[in-house]
Amino acid sequence: MRRKRRAEPVRSEQLPVGGETVLVVRKRIANVYLRVKPPDGHLEVTAPLALSDDQIRAFIEGKHRWIATTRERLARSRDVYAQPGADGPLSPDRSEAEAKRILQERLPTLLDRWVPVVGRRPERISLRKMKTRWGSCTPATGSIRLNTDLAWLDFDLLEYVLVHELTHLYEHGHGPGFRARMDRYMPDWTERRRRLNRYLAL
Repeated sequence: MRRKRRAEPVRSEQLPVGGETVLVVRKRIANVYLRVKPPDGHLEVTAPLALSDDQIRAFIEGKHRWIATTRERLARSRDVYAQPGADGPLSPDRSEAEAKRILQERLPTLLDRWVPVVGRRPERISLRKMKTRWGSCTPATGSIRLNTDLAWLDFDLLEYVLVHELTHLYEHGHGPGFRARMDRYMPDWTERRRRLNRYLAL
């Protein structure tokens, strides 16, 4: 499953906003997008070329409640799965190892629930950090790959990505057959996809 793709960035910069630094990427797009990026909750904005710094600051300030709520959710996820006795934030290596451990703990329960529903079991599931996808599937080999960043998101978003990739064991694309199966397996899948897209790097 590919993350959303848009035009290539034209310009990126660091913008001070309310005591923190926000990555701003300006592209040839019509709307402005704000992302709270796991695992640490830093902000990234994708904005139209003509949008001024002050307009971007105003947009971010108008989203302060959503930002706080999303950061609290990410913090709870980290707290639940933090190693006892760990001092300070996880290093990148430990964070990746911890993400894999979290997913390895969650996946058996999800597979037990969804394999009977979908009717297909993957031959192999691999976990790795990916820049452009939350997950992918190779139907010919029955292999599924999941992005380790899913460990830091809500459980039901991991569930959505897994069911999405299981469905690709039947349907190679995202056409009517794929959508019909997803509607049948997970009626709220489009709402979960919308929530997942908040975290996407455009």
